Amino acid sequence: MNIRAAIAAACLALATYASAQLDPGRSVIVVNGEEIKANEYYRRMEFLPGVGRNVNGQFVEAPPGILTILRLIDERLLIQLAKDKGVYPSDTEVQAEIKSRSDANPKLLEGLALLGLNREDYAYQVRLDLVDFKLRTQGITITDQEIEKFYADNPTLFTMPKRYRLRVVAVADEAGRNAVDADLKAGMKFEDVAKKHSIELSKTIGGDIGLQRETDLSGPVRAEVTAVKIGQYTNWVRGEQASIRFFVENILPEEKRKLDDGLRKEIRRGLMLDKGAVRNNIDRDLKELRRRAVVESKVPQFTDAIKKYMNSARTGG
Repeated sequence: MNIRAAIAAACLALATYASAQLDPGRSVIVVNGEEIKANEYYRRMEFLPGVGRNVNGQFVEAPPGILTILRLIDERLLIQLAKDKGVYPSDTEVQAEIKSRSDANPKLLEGLALLGLNREDYAYQVRLDLVDFKLRTQGITITDQEIEKFYADNPTLFTMPKRYRLRVVAVADEAGRNAVDADLKAGMKFEDVAKKHSIELSKTIGGDIGLQRETDLSGPVRAEVTAVKIGQYTNWVRGEQASIRFFVENILPEEKRKLDDGLRKEIRRGLMLDKGAVRNNIDRDLKELRRRAVVESKVPQFTDAIKKYMNSARTGG
């Protein structure tokens, strides 16, 4: 989850706030003077109704606490499968992957920190990503010649559209819009205005959401952003929950990506996954491992859901 992706996907709504583990006695919110503490928040979140997952094409309601347990079961089985097949990633591989991702996106860890995620949290997700990739691509090799041919045969895949480096300030009401307008009119820098007034997570970094592809911007946002020049800000774009103003820091023209080391790595990974889909049926292996797994619930309220989940794997349901 990063700020850039949230803005690109929604562009008219506020990014969802997330937080790290809180002290159970700490206040999370105050409603008309009445405190809601973290222990109530976590308990309510654990058994919140109306959420679920798709099972065999149908929505099955299950509270977040149970969904999390089921996800943890699958993740642990995936890790065990990787160890059984001898492809479990080392700590060195995990740290190298984190460095590679951070080099490609220097603000990655900073953005994750805003969501309450530390490096250890991210390392776990990276390890899971590597486990999945190594299982699906075990025994697959891609030559440099295959990479160069794929690059030459698919020019449109490697042509980047026009891109805009943007900052945003998001406010909830007319008073917020007026306050932003007044400060901008007075000559305050846009990033300082965002830090002062924005209710979007990127406020701590001056509203910086990085490079956005023109083709990824929603219609109303694209119309406003493309109408201004570098160094200018847009009119307000109003959504149901927030009004957003964008500042254009830079505009990069359409261009074809060079076949550098980074792109070679991307192509290699993609081709490996394509070939691996034919050779390695990891979903089948994981289903079989789930069928044979012995899972013991230590929390009574989760026991029935876990039993049904594991039985469905054994019976093919």
